[in-house]
Amino acid sequence: MYLYKDLHSIFGELLVEEGVEITPETINRVRSLGDSHKEVLVQVSNTDIFKDFKSALHDKRYSTMFDPPVSREQIYDVGGSIKLENDLIFELNNIKGNLPYTYHHIMIVTALSIKLALLRMDSAYDINTIAHCGFTHDIGKTRIPIALLNKTERLTKEERVVIESHTIVGYLLLNYYLKSDRDSCSMAHLAHHEKLDGSGYPNGTARVDKYSQLLSIVDILDALYAERPYRRKSFSLRASLDYLLYESLAGRLNKDIALTLIAIARKTKPDIGAIKVSTVPREALPEEMTHDQFK
Repeated sequence: MYLYKDLHSIFGELLVEEGVEITPETINRVRSLGDSHKEVLVQVSNTDIFKDFKSALHDKRYSTMFDPPVSREQIYDVGGSIKLENDLIFELNNIKGNLPYTYHHIMIVTALSIKLALLRMDSAYDINTIAHCGFTHDIGKTRIPIALLNKTERLTKEERVVIESHTIVGYLLLNYYLKSDRDSCSMAHLAHHEKLDGSGYPNGTARVDKYSQLLSIVDILDALYAERPYRRKSFSLRASLDYLLYESLAGRLNKDIALTLIAIARKTKPDIGAIKVSTVPREALPEEMTHDQFK
């Protein structure tokens, strides 16, 4: 893995130069740079981010999915109790100012990830880790040209490479900023576009940790369901869930998580273990279905 341009921290410190191979030695050097700075943690409930997080749970598109079981208040409690590194607060505010749709996406993914983790405590998710991963899973987008992220035409092969580098960039940034839980959170950023059959990016590995599996499917759901500059029409919730089910049955996404999303999207809130689903799509997908919606 390589970077297409120099990578700096939010305050301008050079972390990795363009063209340097990302090896274990590179990661260790980035970590040592971060360790030289004093850790300052800020509780999310004491920031404006918390107001935006709470607001996201009232997004009308997801009104049914945020209904009980697991109340909005429970999700607020988890999200608000998380302590983020002060530099990550600056990174998130940077995204809010420059990429508002990505910022809202981050809030939605965090909230849904918390809800799924609370519903599936049998899977032994650490709730604080999943919340931190949600808030930070897309900070690599801050180093991708805004014009490219907002491009309305289909991406070229070269542009796709730059877009996909956000996973590597975020991985490096988290290794720099974090002093604890580096492995889970940074790996979730690196691998949240990987697939269980090895068809994802950046490494094309089929060995995907449980945090990345959860984030991946929620990330895709909102990417499909939300409006994006490069797509004339967003997917409906029904079509989005059909797509996730199809991908999980094909062995690319976690089936249990897909079924959990389908269950909470239904007003009746069926038991996850007994839910019945049709493998026949109930609604046609948008004609312009391409990988571009997964920026």
